[in-house]
Amino acid sequence: MLLNWIARREFLERLRDGRLYWAGGLVVMLLFTALAVGWAHQQGAHAEQVAAQAMDYRDWLHQDKRHPHDAAHQGMHAFKPEPPLSMVDSGINPFIGSTVWLQAHRQSEVKFNAAQDATGLQRFGNLSVGWILQVLGPLLVIVLGFNAFAGEREQGILRQTLSLGVAPLRLLAGKALALSASLAVLLVPAAIVAAIAVAVGAEQGERIDALLRLAAWSLGYAVYLGIFVFLVLGVSAMSATSRTAITVLLALWIGQAVMAPRVLSELSRTWFPSPTRLEFNQQLGAELKAVSNKVWQENFGTTERWGRDVPLSKWGIALRLDDQASYPVYDRHYGRLWDTWEQQQTVQEWSGLVLPILAIRSFSMGMAGTDFSHHRRFTTAAELHRRNIQDLMSKDLVVHADPLGDRHFSYEATPDLWATVPPFDYHSPGVGWALWHQARSLAVLCVGLLLAAAFAAFATLRQRAL
Repeated sequence: MLLNWIARREFLERLRDGRLYWAGGLVVMLLFTALAVGWAHQQGAHAEQVAAQAMDYRDWLHQDKRHPHDAAHQGMHAFKPEPPLSMVDSGINPFIGSTVWLQAHRQSEVKFNAAQDATGLQRFGNLSVGWILQVLGPLLVIVLGFNAFAGEREQGILRQTLSLGVAPLRLLAGKALALSASLAVLLVPAAIVAAIAVAVGAEQGERIDALLRLAAWSLGYAVYLGIFVFLVLGVSAMSATSRTAITVLLALWIGQAVMAPRVLSELSRTWFPSPTRLEFNQQLGAELKAVSNKVWQENFGTTERWGRDVPLSKWGIALRLDDQASYPVYDRHYGRLWDTWEQQQTVQEWSGLVLPILAIRSFSMGMAGTDFSHHRRFTTAAELHRRNIQDLMSKDLVVHADPLGDRHFSYEATPDLWATVPPFDYHSPGVGWALWHQARSLAVLCVGLLLAAAFAAFATLRQRAL
């Protein structure tokens, strides 16, 4: 009963002084604006991806009679699907590309990222629901709660309340409940609108999964903002005045929202350095050449590729051997590079124990399907499809090997061969896969919530009536 009375009084106080209306109203307006922009972008990108994928496969099927190796060089394109939750957190998608060219002999990188086409103003910042909650959410908590204890101390109300026998922890619980209710009044309507947008925007077969992802995504942000509820109350309880409290809290906010992500990003690169593009290409090219030389020497007695020592009747076999020898090399080099990037990400996730924004950023992108783990899974699927195309084309050349020694280049396959290649049909993994890959980020957030609650309890128990 007393707890409810404290919470109700605190909540009405925020309504009375206008902070909930002005500060909260501004954040809600930004949330709905970002959701509308994200909705329009996700719908447009999804429609373009579906149309481009279908057109690309149609072009493949409609090739005339031609040499299979020429068809392999034409290849296909794989377009990364735009997940429904990208409307709330676009993650790394605008910066890492969405299209892979499945060409002969070489594993391509994903290209055509949206940031390349962005205007200068767009490059300044990417307004998304996730970014607003990560950066402005804690600031809203600070504005609403910085004087919860410090203000009452200045007015003498805190001493009177404690002298009446109100337990400090009960006082803390009431204030935390009021602060949480203030956030819920602002954010729950936005979450309901987001759920409707995701349900409408998702395809029939992925609607349930998208809503489950949104529920987990919302839970992560509830834990994240809960950390700041207790942190703000703890700092307010420790501060002698409201001015001191808001100064300390704003300093913490600037440190975690502006400075720390850049510092941790550089530190993670120092601890787990990744090669430059030039170094990566040089190392990859050198090993590809060495492996290819070994294969040609073992099978044809020469390292001179496509020379007179290898008859045209064996060029189909040579193509297949050359391609298949390169697969483990690509797996090794790209796997090592991607593992390094994931190690850098792991450092930032663990740093979330001190800087919660790093943990929620990873969790948010992971549940939205726009993090590196999802990107790596798509890239791997595209590469497997490329290898399937190469193997089918080389197999046809082996079956139709030149029997006369001068007809290799005049052979032409029919469209029946193109139809043996299936369309590239990629679907994002389910919510369980995403939760498994983000278990560490969620655990870090939960530990952070417990630490923040313990700090607030410690700070509140130091309050004395006299």
